[in-house]
Amino acid sequence: MADDFEFPDPQPGPSARRLAVRLGCTTVLSFLLVVLFWEFVVQWIPLLWPPTEPYSRWLSIAAVFLGSLFLLPGIVGSVVGDALYDRWSEKRDGDEDWED
Repeated sequence: MADDFEFPDPQPGPSARRLAVRLGCTTVLSFLLVVLFWEFVVQWIPLLWPPTEPYSRWLSIAAVFLGSLFLLPGIVGSVVGDALYDRWSEKRDGDEDWED
């Protein structure tokens, strides 16, 4: 009975172009956040380096700082990048149909 089981065909992941658009949007959002909150970044850098005791508090501060500047823009950038890519690909596909 175990021989009758067939694995499903693997589903391909996102295309390289979609990933590039996601990465671009994430980079732009991260850069904008650093620019907008530059004074905040400058004030927090001395708190982040060098690491101080207790290390658990330092890790918490570092996680919040890095998450707010890079993780959240990564999530939002992926959503925005997917929306832009879908709109761009629909428009491009629509233009190709119009030319035929």
